Amino acid sequence: MADTDTTSYVMGSSPEESDRLGVQASLYDGHTEHLLRAAGLREGMRVLDVGCGTGEVSLAAARVVGSSGRVLGVDMDPGVLRRARANAAAGSFTNVTFEQGVLPDLEVGGSFDALVGRLILIHLDDPVSTVKDLTRFVRRGGVVTFQDFNISRTRAVPAVPLVTETVEWISAALREGGRNPEMGEQLAEVLRLSGLPDPSVAAAAPAGGPDSAAVTLIAESARSLLPVMERGGIATAEEVNIDTLRERMARACQEVRATVYVPELVAAWAPVP
Repeated sequence: MADTDTTSYVMGSSPEESDRLGVQASLYDGHTEHLLRAAGLREGMRVLDVGCGTGEVSLAAARVVGSSGRVLGVDMDPGVLRRARANAAAGSFTNVTFEQGVLPDLEVGGSFDALVGRLILIHLDDPVSTVKDLTRFVRRGGVVTFQDFNISRTRAVPAVPLVTETVEWISAALREGGRNPEMGEQLAEVLRLSGLPDPSVAAAAPAGGPDSAAVTLIAESARSLLPVMERGGIATAEEVNIDTLRERMARACQEVRATVYVPELVAAWAPVP
């Protein structure tokens, strides 16, 4: 969930979008935790998670830092923060808290060992200045790491035309909303321009079968972006036929026994000089 003003999050704000975020988390949380460890998060750290959404990245960081560490998740949307707190309570997490705040005007107490964010920079008008501004919360020698998508890596193998077309709609809608669907491959440059030296980069890509969460994520991403598609003349509601899209996509994938790869998740990280 983006942490800027309410108009900058092109996926919209609805119960369906919150559900989509849950599906997304089910696919990516293991990869996110792996990439956080690769970036240098470890036991005992104090971590700030910006644009925390329903809290899955905060909880992944909480697992890494353990009972001796602390995680603060921040998001602008009180609805998703309620879900984040419920998720933390359901998992019996005692080392994570959540606060409401809007980027870049955060005010949080103390300094942190790490600044993290997943799928947040894609929703910012000026990610460089935001990262530069947020780095003030991180102690010297601490780590800044962000994770984001390369949407074009989404595909079915063998190819399924309906999957290909839906991914094209999603990418076009993000561009229509002023967002870069390939933000993942830009992360290292964003960190460099923010004054962070020599970023490291790694990537992970979940996949699933014809009737999996991977197919659900693609269809529900199209649902969240459908208003943008219609406004931008990208696709009509009749063309997308959103209420049957997942079923049709799953059936088409089953016919060719396709494996469905969802967007590649890229992480970039660098120390604070």
